[in-house]
Amino acid sequence: MFRAYRLVSLVLLSSVCFLGCSHIVQAQGCGTCSSSGHDGSRVSGGKPTGSLGAQAEGAKDAWIIHSRVVEVTVSFVVTRGHTPVNDLNQQEISVLDDNEPATKIAAFGRLSDLPLRMGLLIDTSDSVRYQLKFEEGASNLFLEKVVRPKLDRAFVMAFSVDQQLVQDYTDDRSRLRDGIYALHAEGRTAVFDAVRAACTKLWSVPDAGLTSRILIVLSDGEDNSSKSTLQEAIDAAQLAQVTVYTISTNRKSLGGSGDHVLKELASQTGGRVFWPTDAKNMEQAFSQVENDMRHRYALAYEPVNLREDGRFHRIQIKAQRSREKLHVYARKGYYASAARAEADAQPDPALGH
Repeated sequence: MFRAYRLVSLVLLSSVCFLGCSHIVQAQGCGTCSSSGHDGSRVSGGKPTGSLGAQAEGAKDAWIIHSRVVEVTVSFVVTRGHTPVNDLNQQEISVLDDNEPATKIAAFGRLSDLPLRMGLLIDTSDSVRYQLKFEEGASNLFLEKVVRPKLDRAFVMAFSVDQQLVQDYTDDRSRLRDGIYALHAEGRTAVFDAVRAACTKLWSVPDAGLTSRILIVLSDGEDNSSKSTLQEAIDAAQLAQVTVYTISTNRKSLGGSGDHVLKELASQTGGRVFWPTDAKNMEQAFSQVENDMRHRYALAYEPVNLREDGRFHRIQIKAQRSREKLHVYARKGYYASAARAEADAQPDPALGH
């Protein structure tokens, strides 16, 4: 079990969690000081050590903090080509924080079977009118395969200028299917506003333990109506603990402004971008997203002299193995911010619908 003890005064950033804790001892029976682990998730390949916490025998106090060490926890996917790599060990992983090697990796392991909190964000503007039908079919097949009753929950949100929640959180795949098939195309496109609204939705549901928050965006990426910027959309995903996968509906040409938007949303948040050319490739893109979601690693590391100054810190995770070319998909960084209220992590309320 991969467990991370959290202090509420520190920012938690998507798959990246900024943790302030060290030599923390939890007494048995402390209901308000429980860890954020989840019995439905499993981790193998490494045990949390150091400042991730330890349970003491006969501890008299609920929490005993002897000193303070800051840790960063990040989850990530490693692939060989398009196939996830599932057998890495800690010695094959290295971390740079603002180009400085981590002081130490305190914990490393493989995550499997995490509960999913997932949003399917579908562009229904006029620009994707002719792709909508096969988007609906591929989306439905994906949700039928991925959503596990009583464990996962997903919602379907459509957007043009505004957002429409066509199906709220549910584990009922038939209700998700009905929501998808109720879509129709009209209007201009506000991608950035929609991403922020969907991240608000994903962040708004509290969970007792570790979960994966995933947003899948089907769009051509061409924004002509948002009040928000691309960077604000990326920030919203980072602060709401969301990994964004983008699937392009652009059938004309690659390399335009919309493709840049889709690439940035994915790469900055630890997801991937896909450019399918037909319905079969669309289904393959969804299948690769599913593989990523089920095959993730997590590690906790201590940066060099990290201070809670609100500054953005860049992370670079490398996976190295002899004679193999590996690619790591991970969040690009985190904000070292102290004393953040939960509302600060959410997009503007006016953007939610």
